[in-house]
This record gives sequence, C-alpha cells and structure tokens, in this order.
Amino acid sequence: MRFWRKNGHRVLVVGIFQSLGAGRAVLQNLHRARFRRAAAIHASAKGRQRVEEHGISVIAGSTAASVLGLALGAFIFWQHGMLADYRPVGLVLPFAAFALAGAITGWILIQLLREHVDSESFARFTNTILPNETVVLAEVGASESSRVLAILRGVEAEAPVTFGFYPPPPFSIESTARPLSHELSSSQRLVEKAASLAHAIAVSRTAKPRGPSFLHRLLEIENALEWTNMSLTMSAEAHHAFTLSAEWLLDNAYLIREQVADLRKSLPQKYYGKLPLIASGPGAGLPRVYQVAAEMVTETDGALEPEIIRRFLSAFQAITPLDIGELWALPLMLRLQLLECLRTLAIQVDQQQRESEEADFWANRLIAAARHSSPRLLKIMEELVERYPEPTPHFASELVAHLYDDEGALPVV
Repeated sequence: MRFWRKNGHRVLVVGIFQSLGAGRAVLQNLHRARFRRAAAIHASAKGRQRVEEHGISVIAGSTAASVLGLALGAFIFWQHGMLADYRPVGLVLPFAAFALAGAITGWILIQLLREHVDSESFARFTNTILPNETVVLAEVGASESSRVLAILRGVEAEAPVTFGFYPPPPFSIESTARPLSHELSSSQRLVEKAASLAHAIAVSRTAKPRGPSFLHRLLEIENALEWTNMSLTMSAEAHHAFTLSAEWLLDNAYLIREQVADLRKSLPQKYYGKLPLIASGPGAGLPRVYQVAAEMVTETDGALEPEIIRRFLSAFQAITPLDIGELWALPLMLRLQLLECLRTLAIQVDQQQRESEEADFWANRLIAAARHSSPRLLKIMEELVERYPEPTPHFASELVAHLYDDEGALPVV
C-alpha cells in the first residue's frame, strides 16, 4: 500500500524513439487515450526539428469560427429583413466583419482552452535530440504516469527509452530535526548529555510559543512523505534502478501512514497545551519536552530502546524534573521526532534518486551521440555543463558509472 497520488501534481513522461513512424503512432495513441498535453519533437537526418501536437489547430479553429460568424451575420440580417435592403456588393463589408470577428474570437478561445506541453519541457529536449530521433512528451497527473508509460512501451516496432521527471517539491526541504550522527553514543556519554541539557535549558511559564504547532509539524511531515512516495513510485514504474533505502520507503509506506494517522489522533489540538516553554536560546518558545525528545533521538541515532530512554530521563531529571504533562507528552514527542528524521531521510533519498535518473538521461544522450552522431557529442556536453555547472558528487559518480564502458563518451566527460 502506498500513499495516494494527487492529480494536481503533474509529471513529465518521455519516450525516445529511433523512428518517426513509431513516435507518431504513440502520439496518436496518447491522443486517443485523451492525454491532451502530449507532443512529439521530430529531428530529420540533418537535425532539423519539427514539433507535432494533436488537437484542434489554430488555423482550423479560426476558420471554423469565421464560418460560424458569417452564418450568424447572415441569420441576423435575415431575421431583421435587412437582406432586401442591401445590394450583394453592399453585403460584403458587414459579412466580412462578422467573419473576421468570428475568426478572432475562435483564435482567442483556442489559445485559452488548448492544452500545450510546457515550453520548459520542450527546452529540456530540443538541445539533446539527435538526428532521426523522435521524442514524445506527455505532461500528466501523477496517477496517470503508469498508463502513459504503458502506451509509450506498447509499440511493437521498437522499444523506446523512457524517462519520468517529477517537478521540484512544493515545500521547503529544510528540516527542524537535527541530522542523525550515524553512531551510537555510549551509556556514559548519553548520561552526560542528558545532564548537560538539563543544566542548559531554562523554562518560562510566560514565554510565547514559537514555531508551528505539533499538528502543523505533522502535516508538513505527511506532505513531504507523500511527495517522496509519489516520486519514488513513478521511478519504480519507469523501471529505474533503486537503492535499498528507496525500496524500504516504498515497501513500508503503509506502516508510515498508519503511524502518522495514529499520532494525529493523539497530539493536542491546542498550540502546545500547557507544556513549559524554553525561555531563551535557539529553542526559545519551544516546549522543553520537545527539545528533550530531539536530543534523545539525535544522540541514539534514532535507535530508541526502553533502557536508553530510562537512563536519559533519569540523568535529566536528577538535575531538573519534568512535570507530569511533559512525561505524558514525551512518547508523542519521540514519535514526532522520529517521523521528522524519517522525513529528512526520505527527502535525501528522493533527491539522490532524481539525480540518478538525471544522470541516466544524460548518459543515454552522450552514449547515443557518441555512437550515432559524433558532431552532436560536444554540443550535448556543453548543454550538460550549462545545466549542471556544479554537479553534486552523487550525480557525477552516477554519470561516470553509466559511461564507464563507453570509450566514445567517457573521455569527453
């Protein structure tokens, strides 16, 4: 079971074909399946590009509207008995005005109602398409990506290379959770950290709450996990290679969703309730117990066990006791912190997955250019450098890994 996928999120699904006929047939199949935001870029043997889109053309629509305008004008003149008052020559000008008004109206309506592939999507491929290739693009809702991929791969003549591109996330990727240390603290260090934290935190009953409420934090976590799940699901449907972390997120999505739903029922509806707030410092205005939970999760690298929690709390409360409300809220804060850490890790996994898929696409373009169109190789490399002037280490390593056995493309990179 996976998180639901909202149609409001549009994805770009792409298929690269080596023949004009196959690409054209796929575009027609997409149109028959009512995918309106679909187009194809054809490149001739000399590299000349031509864009093909299905739907009502501007010329045909304007012509039809012009005829309707002319018919409307004739009807109005006939309805008012004005045809007999004019000579045939005198009717030319008013009828021409009706026809022109209809054509302009039709042109405006088609421009407003006609669905196009976004210009930025075209720009991504116009500089990377090779001679005698056809690139079919479709912008669809996230839930329709699997159908589009099936249509792209449904041509018997040839198997295309397919890619899926998700838009940037609509939320901030910054997290309030501290990064995990990836190493477990010793028992002594854990006790010392708890005591140090107890000495460092001063609380105030009059401090004003700062930051989002618990429920708002949980909503942000849920949105991020939903988004990364949708993105990773599309990657799976496009048959991209996966890391173990990405597989774990997809396989356990239903468990994560259950945890989010259960925590939502338990968190207080009010802002922070009556929990003591931190008086000063970086955590000023946040509940003390929230800070305690954050420190506990960070120091244990998220590997919480009953004995670890007991030791940390005993050391902390030996300096500053927590009140009954904080002790009641602590399990909820620990779960919230763990979900916040999971959100951060999920975003990192999704970013690396995107970079891997981008590297896969650029490797495909470089290898194809090196094998079939050597003059285009340097131009595609220039485009790659322009798009990624400072590539991340993960993107660079993935790209080199794809090109490792290709003697034509690797030296250029």
